[in-house]
Amino acid sequence: MNKLKQGIELIETKDFEELSRISAEVMVECLRKKPDSLFCLATGSSPARAYEIFVKIVNEEQIDVSKLRILKLDEWWGINENDPSTCEYFIQTRIIKPLNIPTQNYIGFNSDALDANVECNRIAQIVQQQGAIDLCILGIGKNGHLGLNEPGVCLIPFPHVVELSERTKTHDMLTRTDVTVNYGMTLGMANIIASKKVLFLAAGDEKKASFEVFLEGQVRSDLPASILWLHPNAICVFESKLI
Repeated sequence: MNKLKQGIELIETKDFEELSRISAEVMVECLRKKPDSLFCLATGSSPARAYEIFVKIVNEEQIDVSKLRILKLDEWWGINENDPSTCEYFIQTRIIKPLNIPTQNYIGFNSDALDANVECNRIAQIVQQQGAIDLCILGIGKNGHLGLNEPGVCLIPFPHVVELSERTKTHDMLTRTDVTVNYGMTLGMANIIASKKVLFLAAGDEKKASFEVFLEGQVRSDLPASILWLHPNAICVFESKLI
């Protein structure tokens, strides 16, 4: 089922595999149209299979990715970048290394930066220099967060340090480390909204409650993902079991 709801294209899929295939096709289409695209990539279970399919298509069809630029959406702070629980490890093993993305074409927060605020300022400057994100791939958090923009009384526009909610600390990725992670670094809401196109994924039983609130179409700070209702070019691909 495809339909528009106040500007967002909603695509209902029968299962996770279909969701992943459609998402990968959106990525391929964007890359074909603009070989030097800037992709902002979320991590976690929702986009994992889509990235796998994307890499497979790129390799099989020999699509040029030499100019493709990758921006990591967020990162845990206070943990070694080689730890399997980091967003860095996820992006490196699923996208950067399989596609041989040149080092100069990859931008990401350093998880073991000495000063997280300084690191966020560094990323902010680089993002400003790179220009608008061409395709921003996002997932909805269990608590409705977007990136690591957590629910609260206000939403922050630019790269910043965030204290993780107790719900976010139960993220599947953090179950792979013995390190206690209390803070993260993330792009802000203005960075996301400024993206030329957004691909928003909703998958997994644990996302059902937050996604149902999202579908109400109200923009609210206690559900950061709801800000996407303000985006002029967003696609939401979701599993049918979530509604």
